[in-house]
Amino acid sequence: MNQEIKYYIYILLIFGIVSVILQSVLTPFIMISVWQPDFVLVIVLLMGMRFGSIGGSSAGLILGFIQDALSPLPVGITALPKVIAGYAAGKMRSIGLEGTMYYLWFVILILVHEIIVYLFFQYISELSFGYLIYSRVFPNTIYTTIILFFINLFTRSYFSE
Repeated sequence: MNQEIKYYIYILLIFGIVSVILQSVLTPFIMISVWQPDFVLVIVLLMGMRFGSIGGSSAGLILGFIQDALSPLPVGITALPKVIAGYAAGKMRSIGLEGTMYYLWFVILILVHEIIVYLFFQYISELSFGYLIYSRVFPNTIYTTIILFFINLFTRSYFSE
């Protein structure tokens, strides 16, 4: 096994498990009404940025299934959007985006992730999709983006080459 794969597994275990624990334990305390950040998505995006599309989508699948297993929602409802977001974050790396453009795409990917999650969520709730867009998707996107900036600020050395 080469060093890059070992480093990927190390980062996935450390940051992935910490993000799942933060999502389960800390999120209920920092929720604003029904708005909540997605720590797992932040790690998936950063893994895609660092390790490419295969690494990002693999992290999205693994961490998404773990997150789904710990939530009362059906298994896979957040795993699929995380796989898509991790893959797209990795593809942006291969395009060569840097700096502000990378973070603009992160905001778009967070928005797409939230839209897909709440598209599935509307089928198990009595709320309309339009209501979910402005009451949950947009605030959650802003909240997760703020968390992304703070986490990236403190973990930049781990997720850069």
